Amino acid sequence: MAWALLLLTLLTQDTGSWAQYALTWPPFVSGAPGQLVTTSCTGTSSDVGDYDRVFWYQKHPGTTSRLLIYNVNTRPSEISDLFSGSKSGNMVT
Repeated sequence: MAWALLLLTLLTQDTGSWAQYALTWPPFVSGAPGQLVTTSCTGTSSDVGDYDRVFWYQKHPGTTSRLLIYNVNTRPSEISDLFSGSKSGNMVT
């Protein structure tokens, strides 16, 4: 069964209110079981470059989203270490 990752939003604390930024990433990524799949998201120095509040979600058709990574590279305890996140400049992967 194919699966897809979805980056929902990048949130940053900006002068006391939450701001949302326009980011660039592929509309979906899919792969077969056992296949390594990588996706990335590019922003600017004002969003991805300056902040670490990036969240990656997994979404299967017909189900709710599941949080995989938060704050760029932190996994919830129930998420396998097969999932990872990183940041370089204005790009997160």
